[in-house]
Amino acid sequence: MRAWLMNISLVDGWFPATLFSVTAVLAAILLGTAIWETVAGSRDGGKRTFAVVVCPVVIAIIAGIAGLVIAWLLSDVFVVFGVELGPHVVAWAGCGCAIIGFAICYAVPHRGVLRAVAVVLTVFAVLSAATGIDQAYGEYATIGSLLGQDTYREADLTGMAKRSDLISVTQWKQEKADGSVSNIPAHGEVRKVNIPATASHFEARKALVYLPPAALATAKHKPALPVILMMSGQPGSPGRVFAAGGIQTMMDDYAQHHGGLAPIVIAADQLGDDSHNTLCVDSPVYGNALTYLTKDVVDWVKANLPAAQQAQDWAIAGFSQGATCSLQIGANHPDLFGTIIPTGSEPKPTNGSESSMISRFFHGDRTAYEKQIPINAIRNHAPSNQTLVIGAGERDRESVRNVERIAPVAQQEGMHVTAVESLGNAHDWHAVRDTLRYGLVVFGYNTGLSDAKPKLADYPNLKRKIGRAHV
Repeated sequence: MRAWLMNISLVDGWFPATLFSVTAVLAAILLGTAIWETVAGSRDGGKRTFAVVVCPVVIAIIAGIAGLVIAWLLSDVFVVFGVELGPHVVAWAGCGCAIIGFAICYAVPHRGVLRAVAVVLTVFAVLSAATGIDQAYGEYATIGSLLGQDTYREADLTGMAKRSDLISVTQWKQEKADGSVSNIPAHGEVRKVNIPATASHFEARKALVYLPPAALATAKHKPALPVILMMSGQPGSPGRVFAAGGIQTMMDDYAQHHGGLAPIVIAADQLGDDSHNTLCVDSPVYGNALTYLTKDVVDWVKANLPAAQQAQDWAIAGFSQGATCSLQIGANHPDLFGTIIPTGSEPKPTNGSESSMISRFFHGDRTAYEKQIPINAIRNHAPSNQTLVIGAGERDRESVRNVERIAPVAQQEGMHVTAVESLGNAHDWHAVRDTLRYGLVVFGYNTGLSDAKPKLADYPNLKRKIGRAHV
């Protein structure tokens, strides 16, 4: 029962459909009743008509406009949240405020059942607006993710694969053709693991690991699979990567079309806590996040999982703050990551004012801070043979501008760059999924998982900004 409850989808399926339908029915009941009361007779010399119909409608219009304006000001003018929220969020804010205003105003002159209906409508309007906004972002995919819980099983994957038992993807394909590989599952598995912070002592939360079907098949040898290290935004968690990012579904779909082969995905914790923005650096503020990601996580994966060992077989990806981290870490560590897939990146790591940040996180060393700015990191390690697939939601104008600034520099310094916009989306997980889906096929081609050259034309929701895939 608990697992069923935690897995109820908030972004599609019966729950949001029911929520929206009930809200619409309740609103229709009240509006229909108001109209009927008006038609039945204008009691009290018309005063009743005003109280029952005109006043709630006027209040609804005023509340709706107020909701729209306030959301727009917070989003597009003052950019309170650091990003533009997008028209879907603004529209839901206005719609929610309009219905709430109507319900509250309707409840005042009524008693009994009609007042009860108005109160219930208020609650459902709040829930519907919140769900609609969540759907726009794709942030909380299930009730479990909303409550910070998940249903992923913990597992000890230590020693799952010995390096001596690993063979190349090409060799594994040949063994599969020869009949030496059997019992390839239809789907991969996601497991929650504790990655020891041996070198960093960083207080990280448990990571999530996606193992594709090829890693779970019965065979004498396992393929040395490519790896994607992926990070959520802030606030966020490793669970958010899978719940909001739809990683398992995406990877399973890829594996289904490639004989069970897909990258291993590691959702590692770069934050330590939802409220922490570590800047993905080693600092006295939140600990050694950088060492944890680049040393502890990388070494553990290579030592315990059927993972490829070379930089060209590793990708680093992320959303928002995680995207900024993926850019700065990927560019600063071409020895670890051959591919970088950020979505909604900032132009530089940010936590407070620049002077305060340099003082707190970098011991006052401006040079150390400057090295973490993605453009500087790209230039400092040029020429680069890395692949960069960088994206942003079309309606996330700030992130689009960041893409337009970063991508040309990366291309100029030798990177194989594809910059894209996710059409109709903003600073949200929908844009992440669009970008990552294309980045996956580029990464899969470059690492030998697929022989098919990636074609951006096959992804109609993406618009090219600059460059072309490294093929």
